[in-house]
Amino acid sequence: MSLKKLFFIKLVVVLTQLFFSVEAIACKCKTLTSINKEETKQYDVIFYGKVDSVGTCNEKGISIAYFTIEELYKGNSKQRSQINFDCASDCLMSFAKGENWIIYGKYQRFNEVNISLCDHNRRKAQAGEQDFYEAAAQRTFDQEKAFLKSDLGIQPFIQDENWNKDQEELKPRNDQPSGM
Repeated sequence: MSLKKLFFIKLVVVLTQLFFSVEAIACKCKTLTSINKEETKQYDVIFYGKVDSVGTCNEKGISIAYFTIEELYKGNSKQRSQINFDCASDCLMSFAKGENWIIYGKYQRFNEVNISLCDHNRRKAQAGEQDFYEAAAQRTFDQEKAFLKSDLGIQPFIQDENWNKDQEELKPRNDQPSGM
């Protein structure tokens, strides 16, 4: 074997090791399966909606996406809602105005829904664009929407006056007794 061939093989081995070592710092998610009734139980809020706007990434690496919800499948939400998402780590997500999403969220605190790249959240692919989630989901975006609609139904939105009442009931009170 010539010295050039040996050098070339060594170079390929080193580059291969370097390439695969980069994977070690990438986002690690469990393999997603098709969403089913049991899987939906792990989420507090599930909806189909359109992105209205997206906030900037803050110093904690969190950003907010503002949605108009078209169909609420699970949970309590106003029709205009917001979600928190990771915008800085290896597991960052990105949203753009006008995109349609199926969102699977979990409450961090009252009125604060967080989502993760590792969950079932799914963007509707544009015409001619490949839907990478379809292989794991084993159904198209529209089929997943139909499944959620038939399995969980469409839930009513919280009206503003009910929302404020719910928040008022949760606020701390400083009621003083009125005597004996």
